[in-house]
Amino acid sequence: MSIQKKLKNVYVVWYLLTLKKSFDGDPAAIKAKQNRDIHEIMKRAYEIPIYRQKFYESGTTPDDYHCSEDLVKFPTLSKAELRLWMQEEWNNHPEIHDKINVHATSGSSGVPLRVLYSIREQACSDANWIRALSAAGYKPLFGKMYSFQTSHRDPNDKSRDSFIQKFGLMRRKVVSEDYCSGDGIADTIRDINEYKPDMICFRRNCLVRIVAYSREHDMPVWKPKLYVPVSEMVDEVTYNMLTDALGPGLIDAYGISEMGSSIYKFPGNDFYYVANDIAVANVYDDNNQLADDGRLILTTLYKKDYPLINYDVLDLVKSYTKDGLRYFTKIEGRMNDLIKHENDGDSSALMLYRMANKVVGLSQFRFIEEDYHHMTIQLVPDPQNTSMTRDEIEDHFRKSMQKEYGDEFEVKIEWLDVLEPDETGKQRCFVCKVK
Repeated sequence: MSIQKKLKNVYVVWYLLTLKKSFDGDPAAIKAKQNRDIHEIMKRAYEIPIYRQKFYESGTTPDDYHCSEDLVKFPTLSKAELRLWMQEEWNNHPEIHDKINVHATSGSSGVPLRVLYSIREQACSDANWIRALSAAGYKPLFGKMYSFQTSHRDPNDKSRDSFIQKFGLMRRKVVSEDYCSGDGIADTIRDINEYKPDMICFRRNCLVRIVAYSREHDMPVWKPKLYVPVSEMVDEVTYNMLTDALGPGLIDAYGISEMGSSIYKFPGNDFYYVANDIAVANVYDDNNQLADDGRLILTTLYKKDYPLINYDVLDLVKSYTKDGLRYFTKIEGRMNDLIKHENDGDSSALMLYRMANKVVGLSQFRFIEEDYHHMTIQLVPDPQNTSMTRDEIEDHFRKSMQKEYGDEFEVKIEWLDVLEPDETGKQRCFVCKVK
């Protein structure tokens, strides 16, 4: 193991001491620091060939960038460009392999993307996550966390609790999500109820399955002070189901594997904060101009070895600015979740999600475009909410599909006990099988 990797925890502590403790405060001071950091990261980007070319294409230099609004002058970075750059870095620099962390993601495209993190970058990302949980009210030193084993953790790691954890500090229980299916869920519920965690951190689809099982089998689940459904978007159906079962302590954290989390909605708020000291979150319209509603464009301020500048994540959002800072009201979903039409190109699947959001009595849903003229809608009922009958729910979906798409699709509705995640462990709300 490299010295850098051995020092990672030291770096985490350093960032915990230097990062701002909360995401609010004096807007002018927050904006001023972000402005300085933007200029510094653009100077760093100028040293990297992929970005040097973008400076050349835009006719700009680092001296043209001093605030988030200036970034509109710079070309966006696509996932395909990032994939190529990361692969070239990996192939051309074998000497760094034992000095970096690698995060792999496929996303809705199914095409693998390997993202490189230096140890300092990884440490800052980890510290920011701890900072976010603390800002929401969790006390890392004295609290108890119940979380799943991430794909980035070595499955052969047999490490036990650290010295400090044996004294009852920074307690956490890490479990496999293999038990979040079938009757294994009952054991997970019993384990949660016995452990009584202050914080639960699981994938969204796993939390949904736990809640659905608890309702169907009349097994109440311990209500933690806070919980975070990670890795997947929290749609309206999921939000209502989870808060009804687990209480109001839901933290909706938005992040991507390429840079970690950077946008947070805390319990009691109707908006999302941006971690402005580690990221810039801009919104572009179809003409790549700044807007309140449109595509989310992210820039990292903490990733200085492998920075992301104007990264187009293909998520649609709604936002507003106040005192120079951007806040988000809705993160809707991926633009590349596309319905394919035989004669008219593609259209966003967001309208399908909105159909589901207007229904009560569901715990899960998924749309599957089988071919150009057949749409399967898979539904899982909420056993504790029968205010709409199955016939009424089916009628809503059929009428909504007819209103939106006419006679283009023959609709088949399937009622299931549970929607299993795909091979990546995620629960996708839309699947297109059209090649």
